[in-house]
Amino acid sequence: MARNRKVLFSRRRRAASDEDHLSALPDDLLLHILGRVDTRSALRAAALSRRWAHLPRELPNLDLKVTDALPPRYRRCLDLLHEARHSDGLRDSIRGLETIAKRYERRAMRAMVSSVRNLRSSRAHRRARRLSLEIFQFCTSAGINRLVADAVDSWRVEDLEVVAKSTGPTLLRHPVYRFPCGRISSKPGESRLRSLKLVKCLPPSLDGFTALTTLLLRDLPSSTPVAVYQGVVTACPQLRVLHLVSCQFDRKKAPWLVLDAPMSEIRELVVEGELMAVKLRSLPKLESLTAVDADIQLCSDAVPCLAHVSLFFSICPLYYWILNHTIPMFMLVLKDAISISSLILRFMGPEMWIARSKNPFPRMPNLKKLLVADVPSSWDVSWPHVLIRAAPLLESLHVHVSQCEHEEQEPGQHASSMQPLASQRHRHLKELVVVGFERTSMQLIHLVRFTVDTSTVLCRVALLKRGHVEYKGPWDWEMVTQQSTWSNEDKLAVLDGIGSSAAQIKVVLG
Repeated sequence: MARNRKVLFSRRRRAASDEDHLSALPDDLLLHILGRVDTRSALRAAALSRRWAHLPRELPNLDLKVTDALPPRYRRCLDLLHEARHSDGLRDSIRGLETIAKRYERRAMRAMVSSVRNLRSSRAHRRARRLSLEIFQFCTSAGINRLVADAVDSWRVEDLEVVAKSTGPTLLRHPVYRFPCGRISSKPGESRLRSLKLVKCLPPSLDGFTALTTLLLRDLPSSTPVAVYQGVVTACPQLRVLHLVSCQFDRKKAPWLVLDAPMSEIRELVVEGELMAVKLRSLPKLESLTAVDADIQLCSDAVPCLAHVSLFFSICPLYYWILNHTIPMFMLVLKDAISISSLILRFMGPEMWIARSKNPFPRMPNLKKLLVADVPSSWDVSWPHVLIRAAPLLESLHVHVSQCEHEEQEPGQHASSMQPLASQRHRHLKELVVVGFERTSMQLIHLVRFTVDTSTVLCRVALLKRGHVEYKGPWDWEMVTQQSTWSNEDKLAVLDGIGSSAAQIKVVLG
C-alpha cells in the first residue's frame, strides 16, 4: 500500500513538471510576448521546446544590435578612457584602455555574426516586415551583407535600417560602412523595400528598387562625393520622402549639392546640417521643405507645388554683422517660394539678430498658417508683428516663447515701431495664440495689441503662460499647454493692455 502511494505521488509530480502553461498559449499570443523582448532573446526562445522552435521565424520585426552583446565592463572602460583623455596624469593608460575596448567590440561583433548565421539557417521559411541592424563601422563580415540581401530578396522586408556605430576609443578613425560590391539585392525589381534608413553608411546601388519611396541618410562625412546624393535621386525617381540629416559632401569640388530631377516624385525634403548647401533646380512635385541650419537656394520655378516650409536657424554672434548687411540665404527661400501656405520659423541665438529697422521678410501672398517657435525671451519678442505685415492672407499666428535665464531687452523698448497704419489693415487674421506669456508680458502685450488693432476679423486670442510645441510631422504642429492660474488683477492688466478693441474678441487666458 505504501509503495503504491509513492508511485502515485511520483507520477503526479512528474506530470506537474511536464505541464507547460506558457506553451499552451496560442501562437498569436506567444508572438506578442516575443515581440516585447529584444530580438536576441526572442531567437534564443527557439531552444526552449519544439513548440517554440518555429515562433522566432514568424516575428515580423527584427532588431539586431551589436551593443546588446557588449558587457557592462565595456561602458566602464569607455568612462575610464574619457577620464584619461582629460587628465594629464592618466594619459599613459589611454593606449591600454583603447586596446581593451577594441577587444570587447571585436568579441561583440563575432557574437552578432554568430547570431546572424543561426538566423539565416531558416531563411527560406521566414517572412519579416522590418529589419533594424546595428553594427560597428569596422565590420567586414560577409555574413552581415548576406543577412541584408536575404532580408530584401527572400524575407520580403519592407523597412530596412542599417546603423554603423562609431567605436568608443576611435571615434573618427574608421570610414563610413560600405556594402560589399555596393549592393544589397540581387533582384531589386522584385523587392518590396519601401523605406531605407542608413546611418554612417554609404548608400548602395538603388537602381531597380521601384517600390522604394522613403530614404533617410544620416551622418555622412565631408569626404562623401556629391554624386552619391545626386545618384540616389536619379536612381529612384519614385522617391517621395528624402531626408539628409547631418550629412556633408566635398565642397571643394562642388560648392552646392544641385538637385535637378524634373521626373522626380519627391514630396518631402529635409536637409539638416551647418555644412550642407542644397540648390533646388527642379523638384516639380515637392510640397514640404525643412531646413535646419542648412543653406537652401531655389532656382526659378524649381518647386511650383511647395506649400509647407520649416526653417530652423541658430546664429552665433560672429555672423551678426553679415546679417545686418546682407539678406540671409533662408530669406531667399521665402522670396522664391510664393506658393507657401504653411510656415514654421525657429530662429535662435544668444542675441537678437532679426533686423528691427526694416522688415527683412519678403511678401508671402499665399501664407495662411504660421508658427514662430522657441523665441528667446531675451529677444524683443514682439518682432513677429513684421510677419503679419508680410502675409496679407494669414489666418492663424502661433507664437511660442522659450524662457532664458538672462534677459537683455527692456520691456516695451521697441513698441513705437509697431503702430499700425490705416492702409495696413489685415482682413484675414482670425486667431492669435501665444504660449510663454510670462516675464516678457509687456512686449507680448504690445504684439497682441498690434494684432488686435490691425486685424478686422480677429475672433480669438489665447494667452497661455506655460506650454510647448509638439510637432506632428515636418510641417504640422500642436500647442500643448499646462494649466496656470491668473489673478483678477493680472487679468484686468492684460485686458487693459490689449485695449478696448478686444471687446468683440474671445480672449482665453491659461
